[in-house]
Amino acid sequence: MLSIILKIVGNYLIVQICIILFILPFYWLYKRKCVQDGEVKINFNRHLEYFFTSKYANWLVFFWAMGEALIWFVIPEFLLILLIFMRIQRKKELLFYDIYGTAIGTLIAFAIQIPERLINKLPYVQPNMVLQVRHWFEAHGIFGLVYQPFSGVPYKVFTHLAPHYHYFFLTFLIFAVIVRISRYYVIYLFLSGIYPVLHKYVYRNYVRLFLIATFIFSVLLLKVYTSYGLNHHIGYVRLLILV
Repeated sequence: MLSIILKIVGNYLIVQICIILFILPFYWLYKRKCVQDGEVKINFNRHLEYFFTSKYANWLVFFWAMGEALIWFVIPEFLLILLIFMRIQRKKELLFYDIYGTAIGTLIAFAIQIPERLINKLPYVQPNMVLQVRHWFEAHGIFGLVYQPFSGVPYKVFTHLAPHYHYFFLTFLIFAVIVRISRYYVIYLFLSGIYPVLHKYVYRNYVRLFLIATFIFSVLLLKVYTSYGLNHHIGYVRLLILV
């Protein structure tokens, strides 16, 4: 029991630190501009809202999605879901930057065509994840992408394996975007439904929400990673609304 708790806590700290380090350069650039412009001091929650209405948030979402198609292990929804609860008006615009990032990341994956043995070395990728995606591609062709949003297998496994099957890039990208937008839409409808109940509490607790969301995500990430271990049966579909 103690070893499980330590593993969960350790994984949470790794994920939390990595997320903060990813966000930090974009926030630093924004903060630097605020100092140069002589921004009036405001509370931290409002400050975060201003950050996510800035061009630096555009680039954060863009590189987040691009990285997730290549090596990054935190799904774009993690960021976009948090933004749903913020009092900002440009949430759909940020979704387009997510799509742009996904497109560029997928293009890079197709261009570099890394060997399969290196896919297994990517963060939070199990060898069985690669074998599972191979099974889906071989059984269903490009339509194997349908399993990605709810299977727990990272999108980067699909993007790095796809060139080995000689899929046409544009066809793969269009289908990938359709599948991923479908997942976004389902999550958006759910969260929009509970927004009227939670938004007042969330507005006062952005930092707490971020920490709680990171913990939940890190637990699910660890669960998915271990579920594709040695005991995973290739061809068995695990429906997990995660990666």
